[in-house]
Amino acid sequence: MTVRVEAVLARTPVFQELGGEDLEALARLARLRRLAAGEVLFLEGDPVERLFVVARGAVRVFKMDPGGRRQLVLHVEGPYRVLAEVAVFLERPFYPASAEAMTPAVVVEVPRGAFYELVDRRPPVARALIRYLARRQGELVRLLDRVVFREVGARLAEYLLGRLEREGQGFVLPTNAELAAFLATVPEIVSRKLGQFYRAGWVRLEARRVWVVRPEALRELVGG
Repeated sequence: MTVRVEAVLARTPVFQELGGEDLEALARLARLRRLAAGEVLFLEGDPVERLFVVARGAVRVFKMDPGGRRQLVLHVEGPYRVLAEVAVFLERPFYPASAEAMTPAVVVEVPRGAFYELVDRRPPVARALIRYLARRQGELVRLLDRVVFREVGARLAEYLLGRLEREGQGFVLPTNAELAAFLATVPEIVSRKLGQFYRAGWVRLEARRVWVVRPEALRELVGG
């Protein structure tokens, strides 16, 4: 299936309020980039030259520990989610984390200068960006709440529901080690909890792909 830059941007929340002319102009400056599974999109410390919109597949954003051995997965993004939308506005514009494709993926690259100009020239884009960043801030607050106050099963259930809402059924999980780092636990507990969800009929698992069969059961666990 062909991926069209303009169609991807039109479905991305930050750009949805653009008129046709502005959208076409931005699409002409952007370009598609295809990534193999495991291919690096950018590395922590690289200068920020562009932001990215995921068009297809899944991309994980992560940091390495000081020894360069262990990954801490910060978030996983699927179609129509933006990467590096904060980094482009930093006073010292360097990527604060790294990103790589979890699956074969396609991203839209938007040059930093073109995005700056668009925000300056189009107040609706600036307002949409503020709303988007506010939602991301809310996600960080919920992440802190989840790590500090919730049991691992509830954290995992909330994570699965969030991925389902953003990406639909059949999304790809990171490895158990990466997911454990994200949920502030250990891989063995992640494996055990996923197995419990599977045996209860709440999820269906095929390799690393997940179908949420009973979202209401996961919501009850989160709410409980």
